[in-house]
Amino acid sequence: MPTIILLISFAYSASGQFIHIDSIVFRGNEKTKNQILIRELDLNPGDSVAINTLDARLEYNRRKLMNTNLFIWVKADLNQLPNGHLKISFEFLEQWYILGYPIFQLADRNLNDWWSRGRDLNRSIYGIHFIHNNFQGRNEKLMIKAETGFTQRLDFTYSNPYLDKKKTLGLAINASYSTSKTMPYKTRNDTLQYLTTEKILRERWTGGITLRKRFKFYDLQTLELKYTHTVISDTIVKLNPTYFTLNTKEQNFTQLLYTYSYDFRDLIAYPLRGRKFDITFNKVGLLPADQVDFWEITGAIAYFFDLGSHFFLTTQVKGKISKNTNIPYANIRGLGYGNEIVRGYELNVLDGTSFFLNRNTIKFQLLNKVFKLPFLPIKQFNQIPIAIYPTAFYDFAYVNNNFSANENKLVNQWISGGGLGFDVVTYYNLVCKFGFPVTNGSKIGMVIGIGREF
Repeated sequence: MPTIILLISFAYSASGQFIHIDSIVFRGNEKTKNQILIRELDLNPGDSVAINTLDARLEYNRRKLMNTNLFIWVKADLNQLPNGHLKISFEFLEQWYILGYPIFQLADRNLNDWWSRGRDLNRSIYGIHFIHNNFQGRNEKLMIKAETGFTQRLDFTYSNPYLDKKKTLGLAINASYSTSKTMPYKTRNDTLQYLTTEKILRERWTGGITLRKRFKFYDLQTLELKYTHTVISDTIVKLNPTYFTLNTKEQNFTQLLYTYSYDFRDLIAYPLRGRKFDITFNKVGLLPADQVDFWEITGAIAYFFDLGSHFFLTTQVKGKISKNTNIPYANIRGLGYGNEIVRGYELNVLDGTSFFLNRNTIKFQLLNKVFKLPFLPIKQFNQIPIAIYPTAFYDFAYVNNNFSANENKLVNQWISGGGLGFDVVTYYNLVCKFGFPVTNGSKIGMVIGIGREF
């Protein structure tokens, strides 16, 4: 976690209510353009700021700079000039923006799912990822992935969040190609059923373009147009005739997604204070030739509370509704993927056309410190921020399923899970989670995860 340093060196009389900002200075942004940083600030030279709100406003602006994901830490400094005006300085340690590295990851939905399937290393994906962030100093991203193993995939993504002079309009493009010789073809007993062969079972091409509009500081609207073409083998069709439309082995469709997001969190990677709201409308099947036709709306709201004495509370509510219950198996997604899960049910997939999910976590900040490694010469790697949070959690959910309830018992009923755990947060936004949950189905176990909670 970043270290916060606020050095307020000016003095003022009790009758003084405002102070004039003379200048704002940036230090340490060797690559990042100043105009990208100015875009995030609601403080400007020439402003007069109420003294009793200055600390809070400075901290809000520091957090916004940190949430660009361009820096390892951001520090803020206030100094009074001889003329009585205020000088604001921001100091940065930029991330290492060019990363090319070998990757090894598990193909299953999470580590717990992989462990339950025999800990087979053949169920892994390996390859090379190349990422160039901020390559022109304007927070652009270029990413190329080449993967093989359990799934073979080539993926290209380019994004530029600031196309116009006002820095409110952004663009992203993506294209990918993948093949699989092992794939899930059905859900039975709330568990994915896999088939493995020596031949390709699924081949997929995708492409998309995304426009994003950021009107102010905290709200963002995105519009994504996407095309997907997938071919499966005859074997998959025989095992599950409704994997696509009845007894077909090929699926083509276009889709349009609109998302509105309001994000007022202190730190995106691991928020402790603030709130976040999202709503997404997804229309699948825009053209007469498309082989899928349905729409769905997904909404989520999350609140993050500082309870004092280093205790924090997080609560999230998320739900989805779909129009058209006759959706092919390949396009149905309920709970069990990513963070859309009741903790304790990591081994299960709950297919459904609609769901409700509530997740709640109380956490205690046990450690929040930056460790220096002077033997490493590269400054982006010789300072390691580490924060540790013991946690207690409780989740509950309901998934509506009208098509395979006879084979899956966890749908169409309330499920819940709670327990204890701890989170470890370190640099480059890496979050490791360890939990010991108990479910209302009397399942007890240990779960491990890597990634953000929301």
